Amino acid sequence: MKRNLKFEINYDINYTLIGLRSKTEDYQFAYSLNKSSFFLFYRLNKDISYIINKKKIYFSVYKDWNEILKRQSFLISNKSFYISDLDSTGNLFDQNTIANTAFLIPELKEFDYFIKLIGIWKEEEISILKSYLNNMKTVELETTIQLKLIKSINNLVF
Repeated sequence: MKRNLKFEINYDINYTLIGLRSKTEDYQFAYSLNKSSFFLFYRLNKDISYIINKKKIYFSVYKDWNEILKRQSFLISNKSFYISDLDSTGNLFDQNTIANTAFLIPELKEFDYFIKLIGIWKEEEISILKSYLNNMKTVELETTIQLKLIKSINNLVF
């Protein structure tokens, strides 16, 4: 008798996710967020990486750890640009390359960054943080993301 076993992993999704649209480079954006009293981001040594279209794609990650309040925050890039080569046999141009964009969370392409808040954050603190983000000149849009609606939520588990 043949049996099929299905293995399913369910992660405890207990964090707040804020989506941000900003045309600022990741290091400049982290620097501007560090000017606030909320964060002191530093770049992690290892970026998030996934293989997309046979290419290893990297998404930058910045972390803030507040030891006093026992909470951590992450600034995660949702976009990554990469170059793919075209098969140029018999074409007019010998070396064809195309610039592509990959998304960490493909269903949320309208956001350039996410802030992942882990730990105990009071509603008032999140409200003040969102107000601060709305007043930043480099932020075009900010919104709290409903985690249940994200199909590729596992991409944020690291």
